Amino acid sequence: MSAILVRFLRQRLFFLMLMLTLTLMSPHVIYAADEKKAADVSATSLATLLGASLEYDPLTRIGTFTKNGQSARFGADIPYVLLDWNIVKSVPAPYEGQETVLVKKEFADTLKDFYAPKTNLSTKYSVKAIVIDPGHGGKDPGAIGEFEGFKLQEKDVNLAIAHRLTDLLRIRYPERTILLTRTGDTYPSLEDRVDMANNIKLGATDAVIYISIHSNASFNKNTRGYEVWYLNPNYRRTVVDEKTAEEKGHDIAPIINTMLEEEFTTESVILAQKVYQRLGTMIGDKSPERGIRAEEWFVVRNAKMPSILIEVGFVTNKEEAQLLTQSPYLRRIADAIYNGVCDFIEHFEQ
Repeated sequence: MSAILVRFLRQRLFFLMLMLTLTLMSPHVIYAADEKKAADVSATSLATLLGASLEYDPLTRIGTFTKNGQSARFGADIPYVLLDWNIVKSVPAPYEGQETVLVKKEFADTLKDFYAPKTNLSTKYSVKAIVIDPGHGGKDPGAIGEFEGFKLQEKDVNLAIAHRLTDLLRIRYPERTILLTRTGDTYPSLEDRVDMANNIKLGATDAVIYISIHSNASFNKNTRGYEVWYLNPNYRRTVVDEKTAEEKGHDIAPIINTMLEEEFTTESVILAQKVYQRLGTMIGDKSPERGIRAEEWFVVRNAKMPSILIEVGFVTNKEEAQLLTQSPYLRRIADAIYNGVCDFIEHFEQ
């Protein structure tokens, strides 16, 4: 099954769940064709009026208004709108006209109220914490490359890159929390690494991202190159904590969980793309690209946030291993990841 079809089915299933769950909470109003009057406004015009951006996917028939970090998600012929991923409002269902999506006055008024300036209240989302995880360490050397004249351990490569990346991020973002899962040749367990990220205290509009740095290995000594991984979108996990489930209600919590899974996947893909593009710019002349891939690595499937795992090169390829022993090359890799993270933060916060 293609990734586009899987995404389409998941999004439509989400809204079907939403409709079934909320039917008893508000009346489901059906509008006859003759009620769809010229007074109804296009979603594009509404976005212009609100000063918001609008994205609409005709395949999934799902759209999102975004302004100042606040989002309003809707679906054609679905009588609900999701505000900032946790507020559900009953509205007349948007519908597809001949050339665009149209909405009724009640829908437009709901978004006008939602985007109206709020006194002393900022709802702009921002990345408040970045967790950098140098893979392996201590008793676990990770992948090992042994050649005539030198030996290279993955754990050392990962840590050198992580230190440089951390220094750059702390200089650029002194007001943000930048954490390393290990600062020396120690071995925190995989559970300890993700717990460090999951236990960060965040405000309602704060976000955290998780970046795991690794080096690769292969039985084929000719294999080389860099790649970036994110969590397989088909992997199901619980990202809503018990407190949120109690506050929102156990009927609504699964819906919020589905939304967050979708959101984390989208943001992880964007983060992976930003870092991958920067790696291509910085080391693409030395190391071949191997793509952006999906997998269920422990750290990315257990980190309840946007997360990626980077494989910076193969320690089992002699030519690449020699590069990975050189400080200037490791700095180039760290700089690439740094720039990719900065690109993502700018995208996320705008």
